[in-house]
Amino acid sequence: MLKIFFKNNLTYTVGNILTRGIAFLLLPIFTRYLSPEEFGVIDLFMVLAAIINITITLEISQGIARYFQESKNVKEKREYTSSAFWFTILVYLLFFIISFIFRDKFTLLLLEDDGKKTIFLLAVFSIVTNGIFYFTQNQLKWQIQPRDSVIASFFSILILVFVTLYLLIFHGLNLESIFIGQIIGNIFGSIISILYARKSYGFIFSIIKFKKMISYSSPLVLSSIGIFIAIYIDRIAIKDLLGFEKLGIYGVAYRFAAIAGLLIIGFQQSLTPLIFKNYKKKKTPKDISEIFNIFIIFALIIVAASILFANELVIFFTTKAFYNSADLITLLIIIIFFSNMYIFAPGISIAKKTKLIPIISISVAILNFILNYTLIPIFGLKGAAYASLLSVLIGFAIYMYISNYFYPIPYKYKKQIISFIFMLIISYSLINFLNEINLISFIVKISYLLILFISIASLLLEKKHKNKIKINIINLYSKN
Repeated sequence: MLKIFFKNNLTYTVGNILTRGIAFLLLPIFTRYLSPEEFGVIDLFMVLAAIINITITLEISQGIARYFQESKNVKEKREYTSSAFWFTILVYLLFFIISFIFRDKFTLLLLEDDGKKTIFLLAVFSIVTNGIFYFTQNQLKWQIQPRDSVIASFFSILILVFVTLYLLIFHGLNLESIFIGQIIGNIFGSIISILYARKSYGFIFSIIKFKKMISYSSPLVLSSIGIFIAIYIDRIAIKDLLGFEKLGIYGVAYRFAAIAGLLIIGFQQSLTPLIFKNYKKKKTPKDISEIFNIFIIFALIIVAASILFANELVIFFTTKAFYNSADLITLLIIIIFFSNMYIFAPGISIAKKTKLIPIISISVAILNFILNYTLIPIFGLKGAAYASLLSVLIGFAIYMYISNYFYPIPYKYKKQIISFIFMLIISYSLINFLNEINLISFIVKISYLLILFISIASLLLEKKHKNKIKINIINLYSKN
């Protein structure tokens, strides 16, 4: 399992760096053409897209994830995929029709200006196409086709970038260019993804398979809503309490943090299908533990780097209006990591105890809601980050405790916590002495990160696993 994980994770990580990296490099352009208020509108619809994508489809893609690898033959796999796909198409079609009929009321409610109906409809259509692209991308993940998934994402982002820049620079369309680019990119990405998994699609709808997937996935909707609130309530509260301008600054900080999130995305895309495929094997828990240690090592280095280089990143990639976002980047990176680290707590899903997940998620969401509306008036934007961080930490701890009951995994909790505290103390101490941007400061920071990497790796990895991982990586690179 380790060898396959490294191969798939390398593919996903490189692909995510290419695709998300392209979007990230456009940030200097976007911050010069779009105001903080317009970034706030984009973030508002990003939040709306998240809640729509996890509710109206009843998380049926997760049903495919659970049953696809266990299917006995190609016909059965096709029935699962096709039934879920046509259901997804239907609910998104209904969503767009309802949004179109009530566009006047929804525009006034969301944008506080009934003259922006075109922007609202474009944003809604981008949500629809994104939801379909999300489904087709997930299908490639469940089929363990990382290379094809990366190719589809790459062409999707290229088309998105070309269309957006053309409309933004040559036609003066600001928000419209963003949503139109997303729509066209999502459509092309969906077509490519379907072509790569064409054997899994057909004009088939199995009521039996559909009910089986829905019975598994529907309890996850409440869980996803809880996760959504835990992740996005900060932006909703900021918009409510501080306005679009502050939301735009927070959104830019989140875009920097999301680049670091590529690490967890690569692990998520490659690890989850392998767990469902191999969880019955005796050595799988130890493999998962070792993979978690590897994740912790890279995650801590990324957090340390964000502490040291946040100011440089914001100054280089944005304008003065967004400089305050630098103080939020590290906190948001930690939030992103912990809110997605549930992939290392697979016991609940393996045991099919999905009804427990909503209880956890909703409880954490309520806590996050209370904390955001308590701390934002006191600490401003940092209050939102503090509230979300505390909530996701508690949520992750609960997930790990319950998961370990159903599917024990020998994690090295003490060493991981010690590494985390050590990294925070040294990194923040160092930045107090190296607060100027110059060559000497840069060299010292890079040297520190290298020493930190070696120290944490020595603490978390056993010698036999170090050698094994080293051999696997060398073999992978030699094959490539």
